[in-house]
Amino acid sequence: MKIALTYDIERDIPNVLDTFFGVKIGLIKILKLLDNYNIKGTFFCTGTVADKQPWAINTIESKGHEIACHSLNHERLNKLSFEECKEIISINKKIIEKKCQKSEIIGFRAPYLKPPKFLFRVLTDLGFKYDSSISTRKKVQYYQTNRFEIQEFHPMDIYTVFRLPLSSFLLRKWILKKELIVLYFHSWEAIDIKSLMCNLNLFKNSSYRIDRWINTGDSFIITLNKFINEAISKKAEFCTLKQFITKKDAQR
Repeated sequence: MKIALTYDIERDIPNVLDTFFGVKIGLIKILKLLDNYNIKGTFFCTGTVADKQPWAINTIESKGHEIACHSLNHERLNKLSFEECKEIISINKKIIEKKCQKSEIIGFRAPYLKPPKFLFRVLTDLGFKYDSSISTRKKVQYYQTNRFEIQEFHPMDIYTVFRLPLSSFLLRKWILKKELIVLYFHSWEAIDIKSLMCNLNLFKNSSYRIDRWINTGDSFIITLNKFINEAISKKAEFCTLKQFITKKDAQR
């Protein structure tokens, strides 16, 4: 069994905060934890982060992790036209490629895990090789083209409060039966969102959700560390999505 740890690198709680504490502080914590185990992760980055926090892209790349795209400014792509969506993703990819030294950008994840129906066609046109936008609750077939197929990796669609504390149960019951399990997190989960929202008086905000403050900060890092330890004890291997798809292609 292989496990892909994936992270959305974006503003702190898009549409609520316009800050980058999750990038400046949370990302560093995540990278340090992965360094401790020599694990490589996949980081889906918005164009805004690449533009305003270019050091983050450089740091992720320098440590050997995979960099992928996550839209320009966390737009709701399912509300846009084909042309609008394609332009946004194209700009996102170009910004990130410009900030990278040598990484090939082949992966994409739609914000909110809500891709438009025509997303695979957009990704094909722009040269992507895989998508990780459709949760485990929704299954689709590969989008076939005469050039290649867009492979779909389904991330677990569960809230932060449930994602890691149930790791033992998940590993025992069904993770070990799968060839690959994709877990997804956000850089801002590694900071104390509860304190941040209290300080900014955001609990009355209409976009508030309980999963945005339970099990974040140090608790997130501790539980992620426990999960990694248990997965390793069960002989699980960690990989990036690019590594997984590259190996699959080589076996064809």
